[in-house]
Amino acid sequence: MDERDTQDPLRDLEQRLDRARRGRERNASGASAQGGQSVFGSALGLALRIGVELVVAVVVSTAIGWALDRWLGTAPWLMIGLFFLGVAAGMVNVWRTVTGMGMAVGYRRQQPTGEEQKNVNWSDDEE
Repeated sequence: MDERDTQDPLRDLEQRLDRARRGRERNASGASAQGGQSVFGSALGLALRIGVELVVAVVVSTAIGWALDRWLGTAPWLMIGLFFLGVAAGMVNVWRTVTGMGMAVGYRRQQPTGEEQKNVNWSDDEE
């Protein structure tokens, strides 16, 4: 066994990437051949999710406000206040969904700080 018999790892990676790209192209062409039903279904699912999130946020917060008003005898002030809080929470959920920030609350993608950006060495030269 000599060096010519061993397969180059980069060539192997390139072949696997080509196979994956061809598979992805086949899947995309199959979806478009079906009249774009998968794209329509995806858009419809997103629209339903946005609508449900908005309505649920408003209904739940208003119900909590109503219950607190009955318990504390402050009708209708807590219900009105929590209604507007629910509208705001629903809008935030819609914004997060539309912008693709579908991560848990409190987590966000890490952006490099100013110092980390300065320390990045983009040159290929070893110093």
